[in-house]
Amino acid sequence: MPLKLAQRDLSRLDSCVGICKLQVMEVASNEALAWTEEIRIRSYDVDATRRATSVSLCRYFLEAGWNHAEALGLGFSHLRSLGKFWVLARLRFEAQQYPVWGDRMTLRTWPRGLKSVFALRDFELQDEAGRRIAAGSSAWLVLDSVSKRPQRIHKLLASLAALNGEAALGCDPEELGDNESWDEPYPVTVRYTDIDVNKHVNSSRYIGWMLDAYPAGFHLQHSLRVLGVNYLGETLEGEQLIVRTRQSDANVYSHSLIKPGGSEVCRARLEWKVNAANV
Repeated sequence: MPLKLAQRDLSRLDSCVGICKLQVMEVASNEALAWTEEIRIRSYDVDATRRATSVSLCRYFLEAGWNHAEALGLGFSHLRSLGKFWVLARLRFEAQQYPVWGDRMTLRTWPRGLKSVFALRDFELQDEAGRRIAAGSSAWLVLDSVSKRPQRIHKLLASLAALNGEAALGCDPEELGDNESWDEPYPVTVRYTDIDVNKHVNSSRYIGWMLDAYPAGFHLQHSLRVLGVNYLGETLEGEQLIVRTRQSDANVYSHSLIKPGGSEVCRARLEWKVNAANV
């Protein structure tokens, strides 16, 4: 069913995840659908500082996106019936502040339209006072289940083609460049708990492996301010990866995850800030 953008045609939907609703958002003389979820930061979302980790926030962002896509009839189930599936290609995440254990937050996400082969989706996280403390932008591909090739999405997702929604960060998630040299690498092996419903490594797991490249003391003294990730290939259970790191500035690091044969499956750029107590 085509997406109805007129306010009179929208009906509220109850979600099975928290209190979720479909609401109209006016953006630059266009109307787009926004989806909200009320979340609470759990003990398994935080680290030793009692602050939520960037991995846990990205998981909430992506889960809300999945939930919204399903409600719109464009989610995992629909694409699977067509022999296709969604994959995350690019992600940019920015945090001004991290919630702590027990905090209640409002997560808001919306489709922002189509650009080339990408479907864009943005996110924002607000505290109980309504202040935005984190936001993100993502670019998704639709792949054929057999060939694993990107599909032309303007006909497949025609209901999203007319959208020109608000950019949460004022920009699209960017394509990251490569580095010529790397510092200390470390190996990882893909295990059962790293795999998602598409039978390859979950996108948040790559972020976790990159964060593991830093000693625990670094995380106690720093907070991730900006995360940019490009997903370039898939990794399956039992495969091995090498996590490479390079410091390019005082608080800026680049990462690359490659297979032993040299093919790169993920690259990222992380900008950190020193925590106030350590300044």
